[in-house]
Amino acid sequence: MDFLYSVLMVFLIIVIIAYFVYTQYVVVESETEWIVDRLGKDRVLKEGVNRFIPILDKREAIVDMREEEIDPPEQEIITADNIKLNIDVIASIRVIDSMKAIKSVKDYKKAVENAISASVFSILGNKNLEEIQKNVDAITKEIKAHTEKESMSRWGVKVENVRIENMKQPKAIIDSMEKEIAAEREQRAAILKAEGEHRVAELHADSERLLIEKRAEATHKVIKDLKSLMPDISDEKIMEFLTKTSYIDSMRELSTSENSKFVVYPTDIQNSGMEKVMSAEYMSKAMK
Repeated sequence: MDFLYSVLMVFLIIVIIAYFVYTQYVVVESETEWIVDRLGKDRVLKEGVNRFIPILDKREAIVDMREEEIDPPEQEIITADNIKLNIDVIASIRVIDSMKAIKSVKDYKKAVENAISASVFSILGNKNLEEIQKNVDAITKEIKAHTEKESMSRWGVKVENVRIENMKQPKAIIDSMEKEIAAEREQRAAILKAEGEHRVAELHADSERLLIEKRAEATHKVIKDLKSLMPDISDEKIMEFLTKTSYIDSMRELSTSENSKFVVYPTDIQNSGMEKVMSAEYMSKAMK
């Protein structure tokens, strides 16, 4: 009996020793940290294998060290030019000091959300609407820097990013902006139309100028040719010839019209001093 009692006692001692040896080490998961209280004194267990005595140690919190998003509630602000805006922002944060994040505040996420909301109210409230619309990226960086300064020093939380998800404006402002945009578009269209018409007029003027120059060159050549063929001809007769030639050309073009039935020439066209020049042969060639 005494032998069995001794064996049982030895077995119990071995079990107790094995239990304490086995249970005083724990594995903390990757990207997490444990806040552990040992007889009123706090300590941090990093990822990996850590010593943990169940009777003496009490795990108070598991802190996720990865980046995570927080979504502060939408808030109403009044800009420097007295316009009400509903601003909805979203942010991403990362715990840098897990002990400070757990022990310095009851809910560090809620604390950072409140800090971001306060920064949004303070920064956007000192700017007018146009300035906010034109500098959204710069303003979000300013909100981030302003919030991070407080969150790092007080709660050990780094603000990784802040962005404005939505910015609701009063309907009257939206309608006014739409009218302004429509007016600007109409103005641009009118300017483009005027520029196009001006360009067409310039091209038309250039075309007329070139046509006049070509006609002048052709007239000069005709006069030169007539002078060479008939040295004694007067300038008056040459001008009479050119006038009648132009008249014949215009009648020829008129005769090609679909609505033309016949063409009547003046009766005195053959009675001038240019009978030899305005011969039937020339008339035939001119009509062709």
